Amino acid sequence: MMQPQRPGFAAIVVDAAILLAMPHILGVLPPASAAEPPAESLEHRGLRCSSSADFPVPVEARIIPLPGGDFETGGKTPSGWGLGGGRVLVADDAPQGRAYGRVPVRQGLLVITPHVPGVPGSPHFLSLWLKSPTDCWAAIEFGSDEELRTAGDHYPGTPSTGNQWRRVGYYFWWPIQCQTVRFHIRCQQEVPDGEFLAVDDVRLRTASEAEISAAYEAERANLPPYDVTPRPDDGRNLALSVAKWEGRAGLPGKPFLIWAVGSSWTNFQGDGYPLIRTIRERFPNAPPIIYKKHAGSGTPWDFARGWVRQFVAAEQPDLVFTYTNGSLDGLDALLTEIRRLTTADVIVPSLHFFQGNNLTPEAIENFEGVPIDKVREICRKHGAEFVENRRELAEYLLRAGLQPEALVGDPVHQNQHGRIRIWDNICRHVAKPDAFTYAPESRERRIAVVPPASTGTEQVTASGPWTATGGMLLTDQKDARLKVRFTGNRIDLLGRKRSCGGTVHVLIDGVPADQAPACCTTFIRPKPAVWPRELKGPGPGDVAPHAVELRAGIVPQTWTITMTSDRGDYRLEGSVTGVDGDGNVARPFLSHSGQIAIDPKLWRHARIEKKDGPVVYGNGTGDTFAFDVYRSSAGTVNFRSEQPEALCQPLARNLSNGPHTLELVSAGDGAVCIEALYVFQPPLGLPAEPEHPEERRTLP
Repeated sequence: MMQPQRPGFAAIVVDAAILLAMPHILGVLPPASAAEPPAESLEHRGLRCSSSADFPVPVEARIIPLPGGDFETGGKTPSGWGLGGGRVLVADDAPQGRAYGRVPVRQGLLVITPHVPGVPGSPHFLSLWLKSPTDCWAAIEFGSDEELRTAGDHYPGTPSTGNQWRRVGYYFWWPIQCQTVRFHIRCQQEVPDGEFLAVDDVRLRTASEAEISAAYEAERANLPPYDVTPRPDDGRNLALSVAKWEGRAGLPGKPFLIWAVGSSWTNFQGDGYPLIRTIRERFPNAPPIIYKKHAGSGTPWDFARGWVRQFVAAEQPDLVFTYTNGSLDGLDALLTEIRRLTTADVIVPSLHFFQGNNLTPEAIENFEGVPIDKVREICRKHGAEFVENRRELAEYLLRAGLQPEALVGDPVHQNQHGRIRIWDNICRHVAKPDAFTYAPESRERRIAVVPPASTGTEQVTASGPWTATGGMLLTDQKDARLKVRFTGNRIDLLGRKRSCGGTVHVLIDGVPADQAPACCTTFIRPKPAVWPRELKGPGPGDVAPHAVELRAGIVPQTWTITMTSDRGDYRLEGSVTGVDGDGNVARPFLSHSGQIAIDPKLWRHARIEKKDGPVVYGNGTGDTFAFDVYRSSAGTVNFRSEQPEALCQPLARNLSNGPHTLELVSAGDGAVCIEALYVFQPPLGLPAEPEHPEERRTLP
């Protein structure tokens, strides 16, 4: 059975915080198409349901087998399950059958199910009979084959049932990038000896979008009224997103990709289901939606920009969402990075209130010393969709007679109430306003080959034995050429595949594309020599470099940064290039070969100077950080397929954002059918000068 990948260093820190702070969610069962149980048996409504009877199963639901979930195993613990020192008890008081699992309640893992496959990208419902003397922490944990996990788990908790059997259920959204799920319960507090937790009849099934939407609305219905109607200007900076949701832009068949980057506040906003739900309801023709996230403990804008450069931009996200804080320069740098590398729209909300905060005008317009009016100004400068979350939450709290404590589950992190209201404020902006701030085609556009496009930014020229028909170019002859001048940092080919298909060779700026300077990096994989890494003063957070910069003569390979001292010294080594220089976390670095530059500003907790105290270095001898550099351009394109199908092929990604020339040359080994090209042009060009002119090359 597939096991979840070990999260990165930052993810582990975040998860630990969530285990301690995630609030419980009480909820409900919405109406279903099957027969309803008696009304009095429904006691809680929302995303978590509680009942004295079985929940109805809609006729269209798919039952997902969970072997051993009924515990009818002859007194043995079911294969793949864990019962935390407990056992399967055969007894007449089982709520179903003749057996159930019983575990002594103590701190630590109580119950864990095996991983089972489900239906990615859709809602599910997990339920069980529970008898418990106390509230417990519980998780719905996803398994993925991703090296970097991009989906968070769910932490809905289990309620005390007063030692009575109750049916408890959870609605949750299954991220499209995950394949398996398991459920486990832990106890986070000391409980008197002799107490037991019992479970029986654990079931998993699919749920309809109507079910989970109704559950979410029931959750909201338990809260004070709130107006979420879009206003005339909401969404004015989301022109390209709206065009994709309406089917007027975007690559055919490409899901709409949302990337969330930031701190534990970003993580506490969950799996993005409310945003996905709103897009689908307001734009029924929207493509499938993928929500990915990467968050670290307290990671500010200043370092989240490193993740954008290192691995987010390579996926060409359609929307970037960040819910954190930081310096004004950090926000400006983050938005600049997004605008230089991607065509994505951006959503930036102001942060919520913490426990003990006041609701004075000064407190509303400032967060931890950062003036919100300056945040608005920077967002306006970069055309980011700014969400007046802080103002709107303040108005809501004052109107409802509530204090900030109502929206947090610990001193700083949002609870379910706060999470819902924050999504409400964000989702108001999923709208088509009276006017947009830019034209979608200024960032992404389809380039026609018949008739050949000829504009100020693109020019298409066909030479040799091509045939134009039905808006497409066809050939089966050798050396038929298609030349495209374009402006941007990515270009894709749209065409048709057939059983008689052939191939074309690809050149970028006169060079075979598989030799062109078009490369991307993967995320930086930390492997601390000592775990957990403890820092006195700043706290662990992301004790790591967040990005490197690719320079001249890049060779695809795996690179490793190894700390060689406890005072910030390191060595860079490539699997092909070999040892390529020594550096220090506090100084700009350029490798001996000139391929890799490392900016100390993007190495979090690298070197911290404390007033009246010693200098602290976050990393120590033996810590390593590895990343891959891979080619992001295709040397050839194959048009062959046993069955006719559409072709959508990236030809070159992560080029310098500017003018380029693409050439496609038919090999003469079969039919080639080209329908169009698709160009990505981020709104900002690259800086004319290096970011760090003072950097020096260091020899090994």
